[in-house]
Amino acid sequence: MITTGYGSWYNHTHSNTSPEADILDAINGGDNDWQQRMEASGALDAIASDYRDAVQAALPEGIYLSGDEFNGLHHTDPNYTDEIGDFDIKAAIEEIDLNAIIQKHDVDL
Repeated sequence: MITTGYGSWYNHTHSNTSPEADILDAINGGDNDWQQRMEASGALDAIASDYRDAVQAALPEGIYLSGDEFNGLHHTDPNYTDEIGDFDIKAAIEEIDLNAIIQKHDVDL
């Protein structure tokens, strides 16, 4: 398999350097005690795991998120398709409802 880089999280979101930074931004407006309970309970780790899983599920086969970088099949790989080459990673990320994932793990709900 021949792979290549498809850019960083920041290249596609233009907001933060990682999914975890997006999560912290999303909860930043919350009450300080609530944020501490979220962190102490392990909810932030669960949110990050679910968010990364949602991102991966939104990507076509042949592109994957590794750390904060998107990698995938190189155009010379025999498994490479036009779907991979034309895929809009930013649009796929924007379709994910991060707030719903946060609510799923909210310690107060």
